[in-house]
Amino acid sequence: MTALALPLDVTTDRLIDVDAAADYIELTAFFAGDDTARTSDLANAVSLASEEDLAEGQDEMEEETVSSAVYRIRERLLALEAAYPFKLNREGSVLTCVFDEESFGHSTYILSLLLSHLRAVSPILAESELHPSAEEVPRMREYFQYAATAALAAEVQGQAWSFGFPRPDKSGFLPKLKEIWQALRDGRVEAQVGTPTQPKDDQIDVFAARTQADRLPGFLLAAAQVATGKNAWAKSVTGQVHTFRKRWFGAQPSTDFIPYMIVPFARADKQFVDDVRVMGNVLHRLRVPQRVAEAESLVQAGVSVEAYDRLSDVAAWVNHYRDRARAA
Repeated sequence: MTALALPLDVTTDRLIDVDAAADYIELTAFFAGDDTARTSDLANAVSLASEEDLAEGQDEMEEETVSSAVYRIRERLLALEAAYPFKLNREGSVLTCVFDEESFGHSTYILSLLLSHLRAVSPILAESELHPSAEEVPRMREYFQYAATAALAAEVQGQAWSFGFPRPDKSGFLPKLKEIWQALRDGRVEAQVGTPTQPKDDQIDVFAARTQADRLPGFLLAAAQVATGKNAWAKSVTGQVHTFRKRWFGAQPSTDFIPYMIVPFARADKQFVDDVRVMGNVLHRLRVPQRVAEAESLVQAGVSVEAYDRLSDVAAWVNHYRDRARAA
């Protein structure tokens, strides 16, 4: 069986792609029969990848890659706490997968990790039999849509709707939008002249709102695009929210839309700062699992979070996928 790959282009010009290196260790632990990965596995991967091209200074390269990846894993532990499905020993030499099917935070993290390394996005799983099947990939993207809906609900501490196509309730574009605005009571849904005749979601995948008891405008109203492809970081919903309002409302909402981008990827901190400038608020892999875990208390309090019940399907799929991959 072809193993996971850590290719040279991950370490271009000796600048370490820290997140890719950390992901490599996590995937190794997730697939391992004993649930563990040693950081020395990463050092060996760097050695194999760079054997011919980076013979000079290779030891330093291996050491730097391992130490940077371990540091990044510790950052993930701090950011995600109980929603992180891995544990690192004190010495930083062994990572253990502690995936719990009952934890929607855990299953969301693993789903995000796998989406980050689909063949179209990353080479790590590309040539391995561990790669999800062609039939599974669309389902994984749909699962992430459900997780994103729960995450945005927790982000604003309010109701959320899964608006992206295909919608869980199989509703049409305008009927679904009218359903949402019956609850929000701010503006009137009405397609304007020249709008697309067969819209799917017009780039808005999730709406979430924390309305006020007086039922008047001026509340938290988030509109998010969910992106799982290689070009996700090139997208921006900040301008689209204005286009959406002009297209689909006869009387536009008085309440402003807060633009969000929700992605399954990890991102270097400095890059992420500029991502927020370009794309608005961003929920990524170091945020989404925690927010999904927090959504449970909302649902228990009676807040409607569309497709939350489908998160159990996500957890079951992750568990089944790991068992199948290990058997392979």
